[in-house]
Amino acid sequence: MALIDAESIGRVAGLENVQILTNEPLSKHTSLGVGGPADFFVIPHSIAALAELIRYATDAGVPYLVLGEGTNIIVRDAGVRGMVIRIADNLSEIHRDGTQVTAQAGARVAMLCRRCCEWGLTGLEFAGGIPGSVGGAVVMNAGAYEGEMRQVVDWVTAIKPSGKIERLTRDELGLRYRDSIFQHEDLIVAEVGFLLEEGEAREIRARTYEIVECRCSMQPLARRSAGSVFKRPDGDYAGRLLEAIGAKGLQVGGAMISQKHANFIVNGGVATASDILSLIELVQHRVQERFGIRLEPEVMVVGEADTPEASDIDTE
Repeated sequence: MALIDAESIGRVAGLENVQILTNEPLSKHTSLGVGGPADFFVIPHSIAALAELIRYATDAGVPYLVLGEGTNIIVRDAGVRGMVIRIADNLSEIHRDGTQVTAQAGARVAMLCRRCCEWGLTGLEFAGGIPGSVGGAVVMNAGAYEGEMRQVVDWVTAIKPSGKIERLTRDELGLRYRDSIFQHEDLIVAEVGFLLEEGEAREIRARTYEIVECRCSMQPLARRSAGSVFKRPDGDYAGRLLEAIGAKGLQVGGAMISQKHANFIVNGGVATASDILSLIELVQHRVQERFGIRLEPEVMVVGEADTPEASDIDTE
């Protein structure tokens, strides 16, 4: 049952620069291609509209979830109650001022890297193959090949539950391995400022393409996935542990551990969120049983399950 009454959704529909879809399947908006419907899928077309939407939702007690490109998330099969607020191509402007680049949260990381190559700005080459949006990359402090967002992010324009827009400096962002203040406080990334350096466009492009090609050779980028499933455990690698237990090729329903990289789960086309979550639990159990290490998921899990969360899978 939806958690928004007719009066509330009518008021949201009356906000300027806001589009609303009802019962929108979230499988259409996630890279894994799974997930039930959002009661209301709301698309703001300006930062001011986003701030007003957050303020209204807070005042009215309407639950909301912010969704970017959906590349690091699993939405359960029963979907999400309340509102899902989309921040993607609707808020994706990118511009520069010298070596300072500003990107709205919905801009694709790949597009940001491409623009920086064109402008001869270096520092973001490591992110050339990272999927998803700028906002999501900052929330997760995304990184690869010895680089992380915290190395280049200078400030973030954030929206508080009250709808107030404020700028946070680099030191206020709590950026650390796959973590940030945005995972612990009710703050929404709206815009990000990057401080880069001048470089040679040809060299920047060559290095970016080198990293992209390396990712393509090692990861199943042609298949539907949510990227790396587990965080790197201290002193080891999730992929190595998973390969050691023979995880590659393990399958639950339509979900399978990639044959190309053991830390990726791919959707063969008919997977459900329940399949994927069961497969995650299965390999967690086997890694802990063999190595005494509990792998911590990197992907976020949201929404409601059709059945109670207690697991009944066979881990033998």
